[in-house]
Amino acid sequence: MKLYLTPEPPHLMRINIKKQGEKTEFITLCETTQKEAFEFIKGLIEAKNISPFAKGKVTNIEIREAKGSENGKSISLSFKGLKPKEVYLLITTNLK
Repeated sequence: MKLYLTPEPPHLMRINIKKQGEKTEFITLCETTQKEAFEFIKGLIEAKNISPFAKGKVTNIEIREAKGSENGKSISLSFKGLKPKEVYLLITTNLK
């Protein structure tokens, strides 16, 4: 017989991709830091060479730390030119 111990909740990064009038997209990453996730996403967006004069509403990407049900600090990245679904596909297709 063995005593059951609840495992430590994983350290996750919850990513919300929002744009007014569009459906919000969600991605959850593990085995990364908030800074690594931010730099990875920022690099993907910069590689798309989006015009700084793009018209339309702003797309906002929020990267929030989470451990179990507790939310931690968040950082965000905003730009114009891509829809949330396009950003979602860009991130998921470039992950290992």
